[in-house]
Amino acid sequence: MQLTTQRFLVPVAVVLTLVARTHGAEAAPTVPDGFGVEVMTNDVTQPASIAFLPDGRLLIVEQRSGKVRLLRGTSVTTIGTVPSVNSSANERGLLGIAVDPQWPTHPYVYVHYTASSDPHVHISRFRVSGDLSNTGAGTLTMDVASRYDLVNDIPDNQTIHNGGTVRFGPDGKLYDSIGEDSSPCVAQDKTVLGGKILRLDVSRLPDGPGTATRALVTPSDNPFVTNSDPDARLVWAWGLRNPFRLQIDPQTGVAYVTDVGEDGWEELDRLDQGGLDFGWPMREGPVSHGTSCASNLPAQTEPICAYSHAAEEDNLEAVAIMNAGVYRDRSNGTGAARFPAGYSGNVFVSDYYVGHMWRLVGSNNSWSLAPAVAGQPSAEHWGEGFSTVSDYALGPDGALWYCQQFVGGFSGPGEIGRVIAENHSTPPPNPTPMPPIAMLSAVYPQPSAASATLPFTLAQQARVDVKIYDLRGRRVRELVEPETRAAGSYAEIWDGLDDDGRKVDAGLYFVRLGAGGHQYEWRVVIAR
Repeated sequence: MQLTTQRFLVPVAVVLTLVARTHGAEAAPTVPDGFGVEVMTNDVTQPASIAFLPDGRLLIVEQRSGKVRLLRGTSVTTIGTVPSVNSSANERGLLGIAVDPQWPTHPYVYVHYTASSDPHVHISRFRVSGDLSNTGAGTLTMDVASRYDLVNDIPDNQTIHNGGTVRFGPDGKLYDSIGEDSSPCVAQDKTVLGGKILRLDVSRLPDGPGTATRALVTPSDNPFVTNSDPDARLVWAWGLRNPFRLQIDPQTGVAYVTDVGEDGWEELDRLDQGGLDFGWPMREGPVSHGTSCASNLPAQTEPICAYSHAAEEDNLEAVAIMNAGVYRDRSNGTGAARFPAGYSGNVFVSDYYVGHMWRLVGSNNSWSLAPAVAGQPSAEHWGEGFSTVSDYALGPDGALWYCQQFVGGFSGPGEIGRVIAENHSTPPPNPTPMPPIAMLSAVYPQPSAASATLPFTLAQQARVDVKIYDLRGRRVRELVEPETRAAGSYAEIWDGLDDDGRKVDAGLYFVRLGAGGHQYEWRVVIAR
């Protein structure tokens, strides 16, 4: 994989290239030297989301069963089952959970689920009783009769794109991510609660059961609070396809949203203020998607990170971006599992199917792939083996906890684990850099009207291949089939044709050189 941060015709801070697929949680997660992975329990079935109580106990929701589980140490119990959960498809079910920030004074949990009683996504609150402060046996019970619906009429007409995250920000407001229900232009209509991030005020809710009015849950400082439509007043951000996971920086309140792509790009969006439009379906990742929904749209916000879907011949059957968010030490410097200080503010992103984990460094809208540290699984991947991980949470122990839906294949048990730092007394070490196997020289001419020359030098004998992709990640030409070449200088010539001998359209193309298991990349502009 070759990372680029150049803003040349692709206006995005980080473009990642996905190159190889692992198959469905077949390998345990691997992380750099000085870090470890601990399995806390396998006594869960298809867990979807996790949230910590202030005392360190962990709440887990199971997508299919509708159960809310409690992890105390390594022991798991069920505290209740959300009634009428529709889990009839892969993207339906009990998908998210959050804990009231005033727990235990306000002993409530909030869930995001698709309902079987009506074709809608529900955002609901339940009251919890029992050992709320974890001073005794630690047992809890969720009162299913106490259900109070904050929102219960978000359309769920299709089986896909239901979003799934419910989180509290440091401002005390509840944020929820909603997919566009496979109706793309809904994302650009503020009067429909689909393809949006909602921001809700829970401070005025009575002690249920019941159903909130829009006015009761509308914050006074939402960006569209003066809109004549009551649904628009709940909208914090829009223009999203299926923002399955969002994470909120507990220090700054900035939200990081992973929007699962259609057939071109996966993207990570940074939401530092209300009212941002992330462009779907007119844009996907850093490129135009070619769909038009309305005229006179405002400027759209670019993602801070994106990666393209690789072609089928690269054996990438499916990809879906996930989001661990910003690392912060929740232990206040006392947790034995906390990461080194140099990791504070880093953003972690993974892929549900492929299992790679990337570490990003930067600030505001300027981000880059972090320099590799000793023992990384690869030069680009901070971690690997995070297949089917559907959620992450920062633990009060300083660890990064993860929720893995399947272990050992898509029929296996679920897993709750944590990534810990085994030695947090020093900052992340930088390994001695290895000389590259291949060195690229500049493409000429650039732009190219007919053919382009792609020069490179091999420092040692290596297995080499060259493939060309368009902006949507589709392979258009296999220029060099895999073959072994000796050390030396080479120049491949692309004649501007695809695999069928047709002229490609004008535009930007990615040419990827594989050499000795590493990936290198040119960008070629074809001008007709």
